[in-house]
Amino acid sequence: MAAPEGSKLIRQVYAGALQRDPEERLEYLDQVCAGNPSLRARVLALLDRHSGEFTAETAQDQPPNPVRDSRQGLDSVEGRTIGPYILRRELGRGGMGVVYLADDTRLARCVALKALTPGLGRELASRDRLRLEARAAAVLSHPGIATVYALEEIGDELYLACEYVPGEPLRTLVESGPLPIHEVVQIGVQLARALSAAHTQGIVHRDIKPENIVKTPSGVVKVLDFGLARMEGPSHARLTQTGVILGTPAYLAPEQALGQAVDFRTDIFALGLLLYELASGVNPFADKTVTTTIARIVETELAPLSAVCPASPPELDRIVATCLRKDPLERYRSTQDVVADLEHLDAEMAGARRGTESARISGAAPRDVRPSALWWWQAHQLVVSIVYVLMLYPAWRVRAWLPAPWGMLFLFAVLASAAAATSVRLHLWFTSRYFPGDFEAQQTRTRLWTRASDTGFAASQVIAALGISSEHPEIAMLLMAVSTATLVASLVIEPATARAALSATPGRAPTSRASSPE
Repeated sequence: MAAPEGSKLIRQVYAGALQRDPEERLEYLDQVCAGNPSLRARVLALLDRHSGEFTAETAQDQPPNPVRDSRQGLDSVEGRTIGPYILRRELGRGGMGVVYLADDTRLARCVALKALTPGLGRELASRDRLRLEARAAAVLSHPGIATVYALEEIGDELYLACEYVPGEPLRTLVESGPLPIHEVVQIGVQLARALSAAHTQGIVHRDIKPENIVKTPSGVVKVLDFGLARMEGPSHARLTQTGVILGTPAYLAPEQALGQAVDFRTDIFALGLLLYELASGVNPFADKTVTTTIARIVETELAPLSAVCPASPPELDRIVATCLRKDPLERYRSTQDVVADLEHLDAEMAGARRGTESARISGAAPRDVRPSALWWWQAHQLVVSIVYVLMLYPAWRVRAWLPAPWGMLFLFAVLASAAAATSVRLHLWFTSRYFPGDFEAQQTRTRLWTRASDTGFAASQVIAALGISSEHPEIAMLLMAVSTATLVASLVIEPATARAALSATPGRAPTSRASSPE
């Protein structure tokens, strides 16, 4: 079995198992994996792995001893010292530990000090990996990345000292509802630039989510927690090996959820998911339980962003859908490509806003925003389908004016051609709306059917028009006009609108395959 097919089969069986109660999963695997013991073993390993993986979010080890009393209130940590750091207050908590605002007495600066959970550094190998990856993250220098100052080992505990970034996490912003589309795009540009800088250095964040991104009062977007990121390459093992996957369940990429190798494309998936959530106000994969959330990540194909956020332009639909492809190879081939697309969209939207503002100030009416190419194609399909249906009545009348058996043959030819052409067109219209990722393949698959149906419909009309032209010239003219318009639309107009629609279709996979971060 080829690798891609194997991965898809594993995802399908794994998702199916997750949707069943634990006591029913073995019986389910016995049925679907009959004759394929390796598949059964692989899925069982994934189920065992995930059975306790995400307790880090709720039941991790207690925070390090020097700050355990912080649970009594924010004031209880003020003034406490941890090595050279004097704590001010608690900033937040998560599965990786507790974060404090602290003063670094050595360099007289304010830092965010993360007290890592004991489990992360209990083993010598884990400490070595933390040192290596914190050292790699410390060399990142980018306006959109919170600087990592040091990984401190104080006693038996580990602390990560990072740049303190004042501002609001994106989680706070999105909790009040969807953000304006232009703001979503601007955040996406800054975030993609920061990720591109990290990916160029071979560093993957692996936990991009609203809580880990802060927007400062000046509008700068900064990514936090790069000190716990992972370096790419086979020589750098996972940071955790003992039942805790770095990453929040609702923001995992499919390959993370399946325990497969991650690279820069994992962050690209999370970026697309973040843009989707900022624009729509909800995480489309989040569910009541971790199990069902992972099943949705692995198996569910999302509707286009514009289906839940009508203000989303087609280009943003396409960018988000490409980021969210299940197969990493079908996502962007580099993070810089995401940056380029978002920058281009941001420039277009800024120009449109400037034009609208200028028109408002000058008193002129703002220029009309033209419907997208995809909209024109969809409208064309509906109009042609309606014409075919309406032409059935004239065909019924013409049937009686033609000699037997040609009248019935004509009617059956028109009926069959109209039914086939209308069915195919409505199928393509539906696919373009709800399964945009399959649109191009379905276009190719049905092209001959459409062309043959249109040609048969037009030919039938021409023959009938010639047969009744002497007695019913007005109807003959109608048939000739419709047949001519059908052929022109099918052979000239439709290929052009189809090409334009394909270029604007959200979720259309890029033509080049992913291969490297830059």
